[in-house]
Amino acid sequence: MTGGIPGAALICLLLATASAQADGLKEIHCGRSLEAPGGLPQLVVDPQLHVLDQTSANATFDPGPAPPGTAIKSIFCARSDIVPAPSDYKVVQAGYPLTIFARDAGGKTRVAVLELDGGQLRLRSVGEVGFTPDMVRRIQAFLDAAMPQFGKAAAAR
Repeated sequence: MTGGIPGAALICLLLATASAQADGLKEIHCGRSLEAPGGLPQLVVDPQLHVLDQTSANATFDPGPAPPGTAIKSIFCARSDIVPAPSDYKVVQAGYPLTIFARDAGGKTRVAVLELDGGQLRLRSVGEVGFTPDMVRRIQAFLDAAMPQFGKAAAAR
């Protein structure tokens, strides 16, 4: 795992290699937001963390252990598309909001957070660039498909 990088610099680093939406969802980098008691969160890229692979292959998501003296507060990924992957709900199910960064073909960066709100999954835009109507349609399709799966796994616990 690499050392902490200030948030704005990390986002720039992650998106520098991100391409526009391609022939399938691509994950550029992922990491964890770590926090020490009384400290500020640090975004730390983790080369071993591959949310797409881990959530599609496993029944549950495990971000790995936090470094001593820190706690994992959230997960983040730079991807080719802002719309969550079918199994991304597993990150939220494990107790972590998932922040997704994506750059579109016009060079605009979108930032969204997949999280639990009142027992429901939601994806909210937190960047300056919101969702297009096509994105809203695809996000709703993701949420419609994920909620029943999310509920089944929660009931099994």
